[in-house]
Amino acid sequence: MRADATVRASERARRRLITLNAEIRGCRLCHAAGFLDEAESVPIARDPEPDAPTPRILLVGQAPGLRATITDRPFAGAAGNKLRDWFEQGGIPREDFWRKIHFSAVTRCYPGRLPGAKGDRVPSPQEQALCRPWLDGLVDVVKPRIVLLVGLLAVRTFHGPVKSLAAVVGEATVRDGILYIPLPHPSGVSRWLNEPANVAAVARAMRILREAVDDLDRVR
Repeated sequence: MRADATVRASERARRRLITLNAEIRGCRLCHAAGFLDEAESVPIARDPEPDAPTPRILLVGQAPGLRATITDRPFAGAAGNKLRDWFEQGGIPREDFWRKIHFSAVTRCYPGRLPGAKGDRVPSPQEQALCRPWLDGLVDVVKPRIVLLVGLLAVRTFHGPVKSLAAVVGEATVRDGILYIPLPHPSGVSRWLNEPANVAAVARAMRILREAVDDLDRVR
């Protein structure tokens, strides 16, 4: 009986997530406010795999990249491959990358390139504020046990004015029953991972993730 109730609850959560994702994909608040005017800047919200339960691990990045807009999959390029390598150390097999994790971001549209630079533009505080209800709604629907915060903007969104990644990567925080694990962005553009101490911090974070994933699998 308990197993049947768990299945029904999971299916209800799945339907709520799919409904929320559809609403996110229909959002044009930043376009209406004049922050986005590029045709490719449309909200990205990927539904869970058809045969997978609602993920209990939520990943929050900064914003989708251009490749994500084209493929409808965040972290679909080289950065995603590095993330898969990390998470495999953290107890999430590469084949479960899309099944066990729900991907989100502080803002859900591709913000465009930063003028004169290789990287993407950081969404403005106004864009972050417009998109925040979607992120809060997602946390309410998914009810994650683990939240992976990828990049400094995601870390600051949940932890406040953190000075640097070095201050938090390799550590974890539990708040309201949710384990928050800060991580750097795996982009090849970033030089942060060139430092051995920072690589070691990521390894510590993956040990924390592996222990949390093992606990999560035991209580399913």
